[in-house]
Amino acid sequence: MELRHLRYFTALADELHFGRAADAVFVAQSTLSQQIKAFEEEIGVALFDRASGGVELTEAGHTFLPYAKRVLREARRAESVARAARDGLAGLLTITYAASAMRSGLPAIIKTFRSKRPHGELDLVEQTTREQVDALRGKETDVGFLFLPINERGLRVQPLFTAPMVVVLPTGHRLADRTSVPLRELEGEPHVIWARSGAPRIHDAYVRACHEAGFTPQIPQEIERGESFLGLVEAGLGVSIAHASNVQIQRPGVGYAKIVEPTVPLTLGLAYRRDNDSPLLDRFLETVADEQDAFTQNPI
Repeated sequence: MELRHLRYFTALADELHFGRAADAVFVAQSTLSQQIKAFEEEIGVALFDRASGGVELTEAGHTFLPYAKRVLREARRAESVARAARDGLAGLLTITYAASAMRSGLPAIIKTFRSKRPHGELDLVEQTTREQVDALRGKETDVGFLFLPINERGLRVQPLFTAPMVVVLPTGHRLADRTSVPLRELEGEPHVIWARSGAPRIHDAYVRACHEAGFTPQIPQEIERGESFLGLVEAGLGVSIAHASNVQIQRPGVGYAKIVEPTVPLTLGLAYRRDNDSPLLDRFLETVADEQDAFTQNPI
């Protein structure tokens, strides 16, 4: 069975006249008649009754017609998608992201990209920075939104925006009514922070800042992923730290204050493989550039 047979069949089914059907598919009438007969012999089913007064669909022909039209529609769609993929308008992109990116500019990028590239499919997976680097290296993802810096050969890295770290405090804490807290005032506080294995940039930036301020943070509890640290702070296990985008998460029992003297900056960026020549990735990166301002809306 070939697509041309389906085109000839549907043309004759619509026109019920060999001459008009032949004109519709731009072949000679004799060619159309021969091809329809060969098609019926191939599938072993009579699709038309050929009477002296004209031509009519058989019961089998009536049943077969909507299926034939569906196949032709899908074939046209497949051709369109193939051309779109060639031009970077279609295909599948796997995107990994830190939760902070989804609370920042990533939703605007996704929305814009989907409106401009309706044939482009996105597979979105939340991962830690370390998991994202591993996924990029293993070609399991196309682009990652993660915390910088990273030093990985074979990757292109683009900073998106830098925001100050915030401290997460339980309600009733001695610093809870502050909008900003000098880092030195967190000395001696039990901390609930990200394990270095999952978020080395956040962990290292904070511990380094504490050392420069003259103390080592007490870290009785580490977390690997998710927003569990908010519940642990609320439960009184200690204070925590987070990217500034976390202030969008309004949870009873916790509050936020900007860390100052010094501020502890965190930079969110994107990374992708240098050897990834996907046209769809190029279009996605163009969308990121167009929506850059969505990342600069600093909540602190």
